[in-house]
Amino acid sequence: FRVFQGSVGNRPGRLRSKPPSAPPSSAPSCEATRAARKLLRGPCINGISPEFRPFLWPLLCGVDKARAVRGEHVFPSLLQRCEGAERNAELALDLDRTFPGHPLLDKSSQGGREGIASLHRVLNSYSLYNPEVGYCQSMNFIVGILLIMDVQEEDAFWIMSHISDSLLPNHFAPPMLGCQVDAKVFKLLLRKHMGALATHLDDIGLDPGMVCGQWFLCIFCNRMPCATACHIWDVVFVKGPQAIFQVALAIFKLCEQPLLACEDMGAAIEILRDFEAGLFDSAALLECAALEFGNVGDVGKMREELLPGVRKEYQAYRRRMDNYKLNENVKKGKELLRGFGGKAWELGNGLLAGASEVRLKASDPLVMEQVQREVEGKVKDAKAIGGGWLAGASTLLSTAASSAASAASAAASSATASASSDDGAGNGDAGRGGARDPAAAAALSFLEKRQAFWNKAAAVLADP
Repeated sequence: FRVFQGSVGNRPGRLRSKPPSAPPSSAPSCEATRAARKLLRGPCINGISPEFRPFLWPLLCGVDKARAVRGEHVFPSLLQRCEGAERNAELALDLDRTFPGHPLLDKSSQGGREGIASLHRVLNSYSLYNPEVGYCQSMNFIVGILLIMDVQEEDAFWIMSHISDSLLPNHFAPPMLGCQVDAKVFKLLLRKHMGALATHLDDIGLDPGMVCGQWFLCIFCNRMPCATACHIWDVVFVKGPQAIFQVALAIFKLCEQPLLACEDMGAAIEILRDFEAGLFDSAALLECAALEFGNVGDVGKMREELLPGVRKEYQAYRRRMDNYKLNENVKKGKELLRGFGGKAWELGNGLLAGASEVRLKASDPLVMEQVQREVEGKVKDAKAIGGGWLAGASTLLSTAASSAASAASAAASSATASASSDDGAGNGDAGRGGARDPAAAAALSFLEKRQAFWNKAAAVLADP
């Protein structure tokens, strides 16, 4: 720690928003990060002093290596994009909920408002940097602890990336399968190391994943005292993800006797929450984790083995949900049809019922005889009505034809008399009489054709 002690006095103020001006002289390698973790393993397990955490946490998480590999310009360019980007509504809601009682994140003070602005810049930058993950609740608590510990904004950004990619893979990206995988891993470890407790929890209906899920997402910083959570982070950053499971198992071990005495799930959850909130002795917790659960095994390999099964379960769940939504949409569509087309629906049901009744009665000869008589009676009535109408029409046509014939004869006689009395003018009169004769003939022809049409219609009606 003496290496970093000389630079503590030259640190800028808290919650710095600008990255360091001078880049590192050489890009650190993975070997350098592993060597630092090996060298600092003992001191970190015993707990890092708060004034050294802003320097040691980035070193243990490989921040300098990530910055060198991915580029010094990444975070500054993201900050520029954040200035013109739309405000994330979900993120904006969670800003005020992040450790509201802490002076560095309390919006009622000037320093708290600056801290909230810094928290927003880091989280918004990461959501732009990794759009597949975006922003997920519980990220605000992780970044909030980093800023409270006076970690620079850029270092906090890269530590958040390290946690999302390495320590808690698939935990923040939808559909958050990593949470389900880690819950299964923890249940296996709990049954392996504390079989009696695991059986008792099954008997009272308590799934350990209901409790440890929030621990893993926030790395124990949601309800635990800040000093205890930071001490756990010291160990997690050195030992890796297996330390998270060791600490969770240690909590259950320290609460084993009260949990075995519980008779219902609610009392067991209350015991664990009360123990978590009052856990100020971090040394005892981490000593139990190291001594009792030092051989949890290869957590990374267990995650890889369980991930395909969890993915299949999720896909089956999505299929069930899609089918359920489809059925619900069909039900809603039927209800809308009943609402908007109620009369049509009733009419259709009536027609179906009538058709069914006809099919049932078709086999009865008496019923069919009665139906045939009714049909024949209606046909006769129609013929009688049609015949009477046709007879009246024929009489009118005959009268019209006689009138037309009389008019034509009178016109012809008048034309002959005029021709015999005056030969000079007779040519003109004859011409006028000749003009009347074709009109009368055309009218008579039309009436004859109309009479022929009605005669045919009468014949059709008379046909049985």
